[in-house]
Amino acid sequence: MTAVVQPTIRWRDTVRSEITKITTHPATFLMLVIAVAANLLLAAIDASGVTFYTGDPSGPSSLSDFGVVMIAPLYAFLVIPVWAAATEYHGGQLRMSLSATPQRGRFILAKLAATLTIVSVAAVVAIVPARLVVGVTDGMGPVAVLMSCIQWTVAYVLMSLVAFGLAGILKNTVAPLGIMIALPVVIATGILQWPDGLRFLPDQAALSLVGTPQFDVHEIPPPVAAAVLVIWACVAVAAYAFSVTRSDA
Repeated sequence: MTAVVQPTIRWRDTVRSEITKITTHPATFLMLVIAVAANLLLAAIDASGVTFYTGDPSGPSSLSDFGVVMIAPLYAFLVIPVWAAATEYHGGQLRMSLSATPQRGRFILAKLAATLTIVSVAAVVAIVPARLVVGVTDGMGPVAVLMSCIQWTVAYVLMSLVAFGLAGILKNTVAPLGIMIALPVVIATGILQWPDGLRFLPDQAALSLVGTPQFDVHEIPPPVAAAVLVIWACVAVAAYAFSVTRSDA
């Protein structure tokens, strides 16, 4: 009697399948367009020379001084990784995905690789044009513009991984976005007075990474901020992977 040999699905085919699932979802293109447009609009306002009086004795502020505003398009961008993880729990999609890729560890690694690839490319598209406008307007040199692009792109990618892991843990699209949007809003009210801890939250670390902390007391050096975001991303993704490998489809 001849044993039946199951066909082996190649790693690159699994990743390609996940990339196709993410890129063909209408939300991916729509949210990328919104992020690009919003970033360019904010850059154009900043380049126009409009200033804002906030009572700061050093004088009026430009829009670039308001990190919370400049980074706002990120929260439209985060819909992409959130959808990538959460849509697996819509209409039995996870069961179908695991039927095609029974090895759950392999499946989650492929989904992570696909999501990381897509958000990295999309972040460059969303960030670089706006950063070039801001950099040229502010008279920044090529190296400074390049560093700005890298810092903003890294912030987008790491925050995307945090959102990806959170969406996978919570298994829906609304809760993770609600949490990630509510955090900076609540902190902006000043109701929470614990700068030594709040500065290490993902949104505050992202603001420090791009050089515009929400409050001076929340500022941490950019390398430390990047390390903090890496830790948050690793914890969120690891928890999501543990959830997928240990729970029922």
